[in-house]
Amino acid sequence: MSQTTFDAAPLDSYAEQITSGIAMLGGVLTLPALFLYLSGMLLNGVAVTGAVITLAVALALFIWLLLNYLVQPTAYLIDDTQLVIKRRWPRAMRVPLEQVSGVSLALGLADVPRFGLRRSFNAGVFGYQGPFQLERYGAVFFAATNRERLVALARRDRTPLIVSPARPRDFVADLRDALSKRPEADESAEA
Repeated sequence: MSQTTFDAAPLDSYAEQITSGIAMLGGVLTLPALFLYLSGMLLNGVAVTGAVITLAVALALFIWLLLNYLVQPTAYLIDDTQLVIKRRWPRAMRVPLEQVSGVSLALGLADVPRFGLRRSFNAGVFGYQGPFQLERYGAVFFAATNRERLVALARRDRTPLIVSPARPRDFVADLRDALSKRPEADESAEA
């Protein structure tokens, strides 16, 4: 069984800015509680409510950042039967090659998520993950980190999958090669 591994592309500048901005906002939200504590007003109970609210929002942002970091794609593995999308913590996503009907570069999606985005799970924090509804393209599922290196996989009876390997052209060539070697592909070529 042959297996090819492609690293996920590094975060693009938009994702870096969004991620840094959310992290900075969380840090700034902790400052009022710190100032209240250092001034002694927090110990007297004068501003406990304000400190609790700002810390709760900062904690929620931290948890959201952490969850997005954990599901960020780190590598894409192609073997004879499946595409495996490795992530930092949860189980890897597995896409059987029998589900994939085609693969191509998706350079036209480079303006995502700035234009056409209707809904998504994560549009920029540590990449782009989850379901998106794009105005021009319809429903897609992203497991990507970089808008300039997108690859689209057409899937049978599922929404298209968008990934971002560091070497997109090589990824497309290797995945097409793996798809052509499937027994099902050989049978359809004979018919």
